[in-house]
Amino acid sequence: MNTPTIIVLAVVVLVFAAIVVNEIRKKKAGKSSCSCGGCSGCGMKGQCHGTPEEK
Repeated sequence: MNTPTIIVLAVVVLVFAAIVVNEIRKKKAGKSSCSCGGCSGCGMKGQCHGTPEEK
């Protein structure tokens, strides 16, 4: 591989790692990771936030 290819690969890997770290931090903080603006408008809200008895 040549130098420009390695640089582009490194940038892509760093961006991907930053996205993953950000999502992990948001999940640990209890924030939603979906982009719909909140769970009340999400069609899958029952799947990721069930009642306490289900967990």
